Amino acid sequence: MMNKIILKEKLDLELSLFSGQAFRWKKKLNWYYGFIDNKFLKLRIKNNCLEYVCSDDWVTQDKVYDYFGLGTKYDEIFENFDDELSTVAYKKLQGMRVLNQDPWECLISFIISAWSNVPKISNTIHLLCQKLGHKYILDDMVGYSFPSPIQITGLTESEMKSFGLGYRAQYVLKTSKIIEENKILLSDFYNENYFDSLKFLLTFPGVGDKVANCVLIYSLKKYNAFPVDLWVERLLVEDYGLNKKMSLINKRKWGQNYFGKYSGIIQHYLFHYKRKYNH
Repeated sequence: MMNKIILKEKLDLELSLFSGQAFRWKKKLNWYYGFIDNKFLKLRIKNNCLEYVCSDDWVTQDKVYDYFGLGTKYDEIFENFDDELSTVAYKKLQGMRVLNQDPWECLISFIISAWSNVPKISNTIHLLCQKLGHKYILDDMVGYSFPSPIQITGLTESEMKSFGLGYRAQYVLKTSKIIEENKILLSDFYNENYFDSLKFLLTFPGVGDKVANCVLIYSLKKYNAFPVDLWVERLLVEDYGLNKKMSLINKRKWGQNYFGKYSGIIQHYLFHYKRKYNH
């Protein structure tokens, strides 16, 4: 059954789904296949509507709307911030949305992402899901749900390494064990402030400042989170004049102070613009 959401905000699926936030989307013809609320579906935009079709399990319109953060008015964010480069980036990448992913999947995905590249990250996550997840079929596309903490803790370190995780295998296993044993619900952190949420995430093995800020901005709606990776560091040094020797944490704090309460959304535009156009 086809479901439709009338778009009041600009949405570009290509930019939103393939800008380094999420790792499990595939495109076939004009449809995008992937997971929202850990359920398999396909999406497209037609006649200013976001259309989607689910596989076996139902995904509510609210979940799809929320996944793309369609309640946040990006025009206002960029109009109210006077900065030349971010204005250029916004005009060039209009319709790119910061996603609100499942926090558990996002945490494990970004632990896996450390010192890696998108094809490798996607392949590792696919192998993990294929091993443990529920299989879905939609048209001729196959998808596997993201495993729970208890499913992951059932694997050995050598099994985890067989997915291409390398030294990160121990981090994923230990983090899964902590979450399972303590019955932690990461979604509880929607209601906590940025600093308490950051402090908590940093207690997990394999989670440093960058990974924690990625989880905060891409899954926990902390729009002032500001991940500093190599691209963002280059941007801050080359385009904003920061001292290269400044620590990554101080660069992050500078970015939050300069770009303000929506610094994470502005950062994502600058990050993708730098990577795609500005080098």
